Amino acid sequence: MNTLGNRVLGVPMRVPLLIVSAGLCAGLVLAAIPAYGAARPNAVFLSITAHGGTALKAVFMQCPGLTKGHPYGEAACAAIDAVDGDFDRLPGNPRRRCDDEHDPVTATMDGVWRNRAIGWQKTFTNACGLYATTGPVYRF
Repeated sequence: MNTLGNRVLGVPMRVPLLIVSAGLCAGLVLAAIPAYGAARPNAVFLSITAHGGTALKAVFMQCPGLTKGHPYGEAACAAIDAVDGDFDRLPGNPRRRCDDEHDPVTATMDGVWRNRAIGWQKTFTNACGLYATTGPVYRF
């Protein structure tokens, strides 16, 4: 090292510091990308259509958090989370009794749950059958 103290082996000290700083910043950015991706919220768009395709109701939910458009949002998020986004496994409400009135409705869901795309669609004999099968999820 020379007597100036700011050079090591003839190279200014700021050059190695710039290289180290740039490498450190790049590492922090790259480390933050997967963390941000893992933190993406769960979100679903739910809709109910009548026979013939007439839209009856629709709601967007982000879990946790944005459930204000759904009167049972927190319970719906918990139900979806309990089945890992698989709507065919929703426990529904087995005590709910429905009549056989033929007034078909189709429930559709598209969204992202635990960083994977999910979708589901099913037609029910009537709205009561939909509510009995899906519990709080489609009660909006």
